[in-house]
Amino acid sequence: MAEVRVAKRYETPAVRMWGRIGDPAELASWHPAIEATEVVDGGATRINTVLGGARVVEPILERAGDRYTFRITESPLPLSDFVSTLRVEPDGERACLVEWGATFTPAGVPEEEASQIVRGFFQAGLDAL
Repeated sequence: MAEVRVAKRYETPAVRMWGRIGDPAELASWHPAIEATEVVDGGATRINTVLGGARVVEPILERAGDRYTFRITESPLPLSDFVSTLRVEPDGERACLVEWGATFTPAGVPEEEASQIVRGFFQAGLDAL
């Protein structure tokens, strides 16, 4: 099992950042690789359309306070058993730390290649904030 964690500090209060990224249905509004996000099953699952048109199906496993966790059940990515958590933590009154992490099993590619794909996706999202 592989693990990737990416974090970035922002000069914005945690509450404000969570207001921007805390709704799983809004991923397309801030991540540059996501063209559209659709929520189905009463909000329990999101379907992301990535640049180029591929679909990624993600049941939301948990939503609590300043974090949510999801699993990828359908994707063109060379990954299986993918579970990820996005969280925002205060770093003083006027700053925050956003952390995005995942565990997964590479499928058909070396672990380092799969980890680079995940790390690049996470970093692109954090850099766009």
